[in-house]
Amino acid sequence: MMMYMKYLLSTTFLILWLFCPIQAQEVSTATTAPNGEIRPINPLAVERLLTASSTNYLHRLALRGFSLESQGVLIESLDGRAVYADLNSSVGFNPASVIKVATSFAALSKLGPEYHFETGFYADGTVNQKTRTLNGNLILGTTGDPMLSSLDVARLVRDIVRAGITRVTGDLIVTGPFSYGLYYTTDRATRALAQTLRRVGVRTEGVTNGGAVRGTKLASHVSSSLRDILFYQNAHSSNPIAERLGEALGGPKAIETFLVKDVGIPSNDVYISHTSGLDFNRITPRAAVQLFRELVFWLNLTDLQPQDVLPVAGVDAGTLQRRFVGEEFRGAVIGKTGTLPGTDGGVSTLAGIAYTRNRGPVLFAIFNTKGPVVTYRRLQDEFLKGFILESGGIPEINVSLHRLNN
Repeated sequence: MMMYMKYLLSTTFLILWLFCPIQAQEVSTATTAPNGEIRPINPLAVERLLTASSTNYLHRLALRGFSLESQGVLIESLDGRAVYADLNSSVGFNPASVIKVATSFAALSKLGPEYHFETGFYADGTVNQKTRTLNGNLILGTTGDPMLSSLDVARLVRDIVRAGITRVTGDLIVTGPFSYGLYYTTDRATRALAQTLRRVGVRTEGVTNGGAVRGTKLASHVSSSLRDILFYQNAHSSNPIAERLGEALGGPKAIETFLVKDVGIPSNDVYISHTSGLDFNRITPRAAVQLFRELVFWLNLTDLQPQDVLPVAGVDAGTLQRRFVGEEFRGAVIGKTGTLPGTDGGVSTLAGIAYTRNRGPVLFAIFNTKGPVVTYRRLQDEFLKGFILESGGIPEINVSLHRLNN
């Protein structure tokens, strides 16, 4: 009994030390005004506030035997001037599919929300209908459609045959990033396409990558808008879409570079090996919150809302559909889940925006490792629900629910 009491007292002391209210942080941050102006935050103006929900959350983790060193938490006000929870926020954790938010932001920044990927065949030469021969090269112009399916490619190939081509005197040339179905890289997709062409009787001299689109368009496929693609990817946590989108953007290092150079995340705070969040990736809770803050401001500048590219918990189909479903919480959370049961001892993450009556929108990142995913999810939900109630509940008119009226 004495050992149990000693354990409780030491845990309580640690929690109070981690969450004690102080008037300043050592690390200065900055926010972006709606007009795009960067506004540095004076460290002396940042408050750290003790919340009962944070204390209870750490108690629950400790009482279940989870090491607090394996957990990361950061909850901040949207403007970054108030910190409501902070545990290991400068430590890199495996974010799992939260990395998809970084991939999404990089795509939005580079291409724009209304961008449509196009994949099309072009005849760079003349077609002899009698001999069904293209005297020249067959070019596939592609911009890396991450939702291009094997059926879409089969239809494009059939259109080549219908155009009267069964032989190409030149090469099959793939001009841009190209992936489809389960072929996540340009090289694999190009080889698969060449095999499909041969299977239907279209012969080419060779296969190459690179060059420019030219010639007469024979067939094309246009994707949905990038905004719609990203919403589906994030709501359902689609690894294939995120991997193929990453390929179109230049790969994991391109996303990592975007976070460092464009979002302003310190290079030591992030490492990306897969643009879907699979396998081994690292990001600190501090960097994850900064990512969401910059994304929210960027979306505002383009007349979009977070719920246009991220799911609303308890509302949208996908990984958050069955979480925060009660009337007092439904629609209060917009964000991204992450799950890797077999990596880093078990990973469960949740990051995004929570809407509260008294504290306004807050940004949060909850990273749990070395434990069972199901237990971590329950603790995450209890934590955020407690925080929302402690913050006056959800607003009377919650903008995050607007998707219900669409």
